[in-house]
Amino acid sequence: MALDEGAGILGISLVHDQVRIVEGVKLSANEFQVNKVAHGRVRQAFTFDVFEDKNMPRRFAEDIMRLCEAHKIEVKNAAFSLDSRMVMVKRLAIDRELKLDDLREHVEWEVRQFVISPVDEYVVDFEQLHTDENGDLNSILVVVVRKKVVQFLKKLFKHTDLKLKVVDVDVFSAQRALQVNYDSNSSDKICLIDVEGKKIHFSILKGRNFFLTHEVSTSENGAAEDGLSLTRLISKELRRIILDHQLGKGVEDLNEVYLYGEAVDDSVLEGLQNAYDVHIDCANPFRRIKLLAQAKEDVSQTRGERYMISVGAALRGIQ
Repeated sequence: MALDEGAGILGISLVHDQVRIVEGVKLSANEFQVNKVAHGRVRQAFTFDVFEDKNMPRRFAEDIMRLCEAHKIEVKNAAFSLDSRMVMVKRLAIDRELKLDDLREHVEWEVRQFVISPVDEYVVDFEQLHTDENGDLNSILVVVVRKKVVQFLKKLFKHTDLKLKVVDVDVFSAQRALQVNYDSNSSDKICLIDVEGKKIHFSILKGRNFFLTHEVSTSENGAAEDGLSLTRLISKELRRIILDHQLGKGVEDLNEVYLYGEAVDDSVLEGLQNAYDVHIDCANPFRRIKLLAQAKEDVSQTRGERYMISVGAALRGIQ
């Protein structure tokens, strides 16, 4: 259910041990204002290990509430963006003529082909993507997450005085923040690159629609945390994605490339800008969003692109 005008929402992202919160308010159908931003760390990294400890929901709840209290955040509705490593995302081609009931049955069959546990242990959601009307096939986006992950989040929020309105996925949150702040046309190919301490996550939009997502571990590829190594790894994987998915012959065949995430720094940005003749920049999730004075001051003291996911989660929460 969409929030009414004037209603507040918290967008919360939790990547490894970094938690970011955006407090916003829906001014009108097309206007969103950020009143406060907050950044802190949790005591335990948010990984699959935490789901086996019954004490962890309370511990994460305490850390999140401590951050809210420190920044005098009073809004209670919350949208949480889940780390994409905890989610399976598939883009599938399906018969364009399938009716809704048949489509659900087909999606469940497809999910059974790639999950390792019984399908009833997962929450499965899907949506049809806007594609070319020609041909017999359409595309759907399927999102699969273990029920125990969703149950963990529900328990976490029960230990707070916040109300969990929606659970999003970080890659979709980032894409939503990009779409609100930047223009694109139906033929544009845009790449978003989430640079974190242990992973680099790529997602591609064709036009304004999801096309693919791809992740690479920095540790498995022997990449040190210096800018040059990260730049080389990003370049290698980006070229591979473009060729494997027939998006062009090289990086210059993309229209835009945007970086965000906790590990983005100027050396990575400059290295990519110097290597390719295409528009490459850090994404600004506040580019077209109103900021109150305190939020503007707090954002100016940090890197705005690190709030990409939490802004996107907040925008999902008001829809």
